[in-house]
Amino acid sequence: MQIIRRWQRSLYKKMVKYNIVTPKVVVLIDGGICSQMHQYLIGKLFENKGYAVVFDLAFYREWGSDLNYRFARNFDLLKAFPYLKMQEASDLEVDVYKQKYYNLGNNTTHKTNDFSFLEKEPPVYLGGYYYLPSTTWLPVFKSIFRLSTSVLDKPNQALYSEIGLCHSSVAVHVRRGDLAVEIPAYGRPATVEYFQSAISYINEKTEESYFYFFSDEPEWVHDELIPCLNLSLDKDCKIVDINGSDRGYMDLFLIANCTHQITSKGTLGKYGALLNDNMHKIVVLYDDEVEHYWRGFFKNPVFL
Repeated sequence: MQIIRRWQRSLYKKMVKYNIVTPKVVVLIDGGICSQMHQYLIGKLFENKGYAVVFDLAFYREWGSDLNYRFARNFDLLKAFPYLKMQEASDLEVDVYKQKYYNLGNNTTHKTNDFSFLEKEPPVYLGGYYYLPSTTWLPVFKSIFRLSTSVLDKPNQALYSEIGLCHSSVAVHVRRGDLAVEIPAYGRPATVEYFQSAISYINEKTEESYFYFFSDEPEWVHDELIPCLNLSLDKDCKIVDINGSDRGYMDLFLIANCTHQITSKGTLGKYGALLNDNMHKIVVLYDDEVEHYWRGFFKNPVFL
């Protein structure tokens, strides 16, 4: 079997080299819903140039969890945005492209301002992590992704409607899980003091705000965070716990429907804010060097 596999790889490499088959851009997709959106966007940039683009989804068969193996990571992109068109790479394409045409990316081992990967031509395997200037990324994001409540189940549709009727709804994203400790790519986790400052800021700037908490660890929010925030459950706030980490895209839609967003580490709160077209929304971010990258994505973001 291994001999046959090696022969197939060797033959396919030659077919790609001599343009017997169409050379492609193969894009790795991994992680949660926001990572999937970002990596699909990267592929879209190359597709817009006229290149054939396929996506490597092997992560969801071979790993399918966070860094700590605690929380599921499912491929939910087409559940959240069923109108998207994409083609999955074959096992043979992944084997050959990953071995022969791998591109490390500008945000894999460390972040650099080298955007030369955008000039790559097929064949290429985009298997690293990539970041883009907001001026390049944001218009494409806005053109691709739009909300549709039809993807929500009944409990989430009911909550979506409740949020829409709220005078001043505020989504509070509390990322825990594998980012509850310091990670080089994300820095230190947002502190309790940060959430205290963010809640106070929102209350100073708005009237009758109601806070919806979203977290991969709702028990921690209930036991450790809420008691420190001078908020009363039900009266002032609600912990949204109807979606596990395996349905993060539903939390994303609920966050997006809130009037304002308090974000933390990770991207769920930020992507929710970006899907919200309210020009007067308040977006609060944790004030550290890692988060400053997001300054160009929002109008007047608040760093605390």
